[in-house]
Amino acid sequence: MKAHQIIAAISPSLQQEIFNYLQKETREAFNTALFQVGAGRKLRPQYFARKTPAERVTWLLTWLKIKPFDGVAEQLLQLWLLKAKPEMLTAFLDAAEIKHDGKGQVDELPETLGDNAVAAGVDAMLKDHPAEHVSVYLRIFQLQRSDGWPAVAEVLEKRPELKLGA
Repeated sequence: MKAHQIIAAISPSLQQEIFNYLQKETREAFNTALFQVGAGRKLRPQYFARKTPAERVTWLLTWLKIKPFDGVAEQLLQLWLLKAKPEMLTAFLDAAEIKHDGKGQVDELPETLGDNAVAAGVDAMLKDHPAEHVSVYLRIFQLQRSDGWPAVAEVLEKRPELKLGA
């Protein structure tokens, strides 16, 4: 599942949570994404000056659900995860024994991940975080390698609480 498909599949409430967070807490990145997508739609930055913050979120969400803006969608989801959910990321990485910077950022991804490590990581995240958030993280994590990891793909396939858009 690509980033634009993830955004389309998550609940409207999570879409709003993510993009309201990005707009308030990472204003520069949010505006950059807004202007990137706007430029792709042949709009000038002034177009957004007339919109309310809620209208900007709605407009951006509409366009990030389509394939041409997948790269922007992926960057924004990664940013949200790293800034808003570091404790969830570190819970997975610690349980799966993946070295990280203490805030959820990994410099060198493992070639393989065992079923037990992934299961432990997922269980650690689900203990304190909503399943939909966990699912978004695992799907973005899968995008970090061209083929992802079979153990992560299996968890996403077999655990019903991790299904998006159900």
